[in-house]
Formats: sequence, C-alpha cells, structure tokens
Amino acid sequence: MTEPTTPLRAANMRKRRERILAEARGLITRGGFESLNLRELARLAEVTVPTIYNLLGNKEEVLVALFEGVLGEIDARMQGAEADDALAQATVVVTASTGLFAEDEDYYRSAFLAVEYLNQSGEHHDKVAQIYAWGERMASAGFVACRDAGLLRGRIAPERLGEAVLRGYRTSCRAWAFGLIDLARFRRDALVDIYIALAADASTDFHAELVKHIAAHAAADPGPATNAPADSKEHAR
Repeated sequence: MTEPTTPLRAANMRKRRERILAEARGLITRGGFESLNLRELARLAEVTVPTIYNLLGNKEEVLVALFEGVLGEIDARMQGAEADDALAQATVVVTASTGLFAEDEDYYRSAFLAVEYLNQSGEHHDKVAQIYAWGERMASAGFVACRDAGLLRGRIAPERLGEAVLRGYRTSCRAWAFGLIDLARFRRDALVDIYIALAADASTDFHAELVKHIAAHAAADPGPATNAPADSKEHAR
C-alpha cells in the first residue's frame, strides 16, 4: 500500500529535489554535463541513488529538469521586463536569456550542451522537442506583437519567422557554448537574426528602422569569430 503524501512529506520531497538539482548544477558547472554521475550526485546531495530516481529519474531526466529550470527563469525575466514597444517584445527572449547566461556562463554553457547532447542521442527526444517548442513560441510571440502593431505586412506567418529565429539562436548559442564566440557576440548575432527575420515581412518604415539596427550592430562587430581557447574546448568536451 502506497504511503499517503502528507504536506510535511511533500515539503521534504521538494527540498530534497531542490538540493539534488542544486548539486547537479554544481557538478556540471565544474566539469561539464558528462561529469554528472548519479552516485556522486547522491553523495553530495546526501540522498540515495534510488531517491534521485524517485524524485527526478535517471541522469538524462536530471539534465532535462535542470534545463526546464533555465527556461522557467528566462520566462520569468521576460514577463518582468518592460517591453514598451513591439520590437522590444520581439527581442526580449534574447536580452533576457543572455542577461541570465552572463551571471554564470560555465553553468549555462554546460546546460545548453546537455540538451544538445540529449537531442542528438535520441533519448528523451520528446522532452527536448518540448523545450525547443517553448523557444519557438517565445520567439513567435514577439512577431505576433509586431504584426498586431501594424509593423509587419502579414505575408509570412509569425510561427515561420519564429522557427527561423530559433534555428539562428541555436547556432549562435552553440558557438558560444563551445567557446568560439563570447557572450556579447552571441547576443549581437541573435538580435541581428531577429531584425533580419522581421525585415522579411516589415512595412516600409519599420524596414528602414530595422536596417538601422542591423547597421549599428555591424559597426560594432569586431570581425570573424576567433578560435576557442584551449580551456574552453576542453570544457566543451
């Protein structure tokens, strides 16, 4: 017979889960996602391996839970940001996410690489698909705001623009995660991708405004990305 979950027991389970995730975050920050070992994680979190399985699941499911936490934080920052115009709403997913990543680059690099690993391995592909679907919805919402403000002609569905932007965002994020570009370059490239996508369907005046934004970012561009430092490449592995 299954033991009933009392409020106190539920609270204790939640605390253990949070402690496990906090220690998992520390592990992958220090050694990359491949360093996430359930035995070591259990030792650090002062729980048993079966407890980890009961509260979260296997290693891959721990990684998914960590990244879901990242998305939740980005979402909270997007909701809290003052997007006073439609263009700000279209770019807030980039400004909010890169602002978060700047606070702990080692961890967020590893978290992104973990999700890419899960996606390529084929395991938990449905969970990874849900994560990227979230990204597309966030990007598309900004394009909907621009369309509703009369800045877009409506010839291209916002969802298609969102898909294109997410592909570019993932490319820039991957380059940053492997240390090929710095965070400032990642942010600049991701913003330019949004401006270009918007320009494909922009009204005449909005198109001119977007071209100015693109030109401003091009002027600030230091040039081609440099090779990653040796320690960055080692961390990526």
